[in-house]
Amino acid sequence: MNWDDGGRDTYRVAAVYSRDRDFADALLPRVSAARHAAAPLDDTVPVRTAPGADRSAVERELTALAADFPGARVGDGVTESRAESGAAANLFVLLLLTMINAFTAIAVVNTLSMATAGRRREFALWRLAGAQSAQVLRMLAWEAVLTCVVALLLAAVVCASVLVPLSIAVTGSAVPALAGAPLAALCFGAAVVAVVTVTIAGRLAMRSASATPGAWQGPSSDMPRRPPLRGLPPCRSQA
Repeated sequence: MNWDDGGRDTYRVAAVYSRDRDFADALLPRVSAARHAAAPLDDTVPVRTAPGADRSAVERELTALAADFPGARVGDGVTESRAESGAAANLFVLLLLTMINAFTAIAVVNTLSMATAGRRREFALWRLAGAQSAQVLRMLAWEAVLTCVVALLLAAVVCASVLVPLSIAVTGSAVPALAGAPLAALCFGAAVVAVVTVTIAGRLAMRSASATPGAWQGPSSDMPRRPPLRGLPPCRSQA
């Protein structure tokens, strides 16, 4: 092994683990590694109590001992510092995901609102065919649910294409570790946003004149126009 200070040591491999799971890449003897470290001090000193020992008494003794060393503190387990750093990282990821979800929700609301508002004539045809406003709104709600389900399935396929290989490489299992409650809340929130947006936009669209049965919509560019008559004498009125 080549060290940063230019040293070189030879070690015998005693064991190999295939997946570290956020563990060290290699475990070396402390004495050997301390010769090449810039600060050969231990960050953590694990303490194991004897069988039947009073844990509170041991903690008090360790606290009194740590008072003689500035910066030292007694923690509950060797993973406390890692848990604190992990909590900060989780908070940052949570804030980032919240911002992404907020911008995505805004884009979804705008897209569904514009798409629903452009179906005024379709709503008028449904009303002329005998459908009530409540029936049209229920139809829009079910369309939104179906669209949301298809979108979630596509998102699951895209995420699985990334998470499954990563899970196999890290844990050896094809099933990634997922948090059930946040995932269920995300799916439920997506469905609620889609249904509420389409329902409100549909209700506002049916209130407009173009979506009212029998309402005048003016000349349409889709209707054929009668060609002008040529060669006829002008019509004159007689008193």
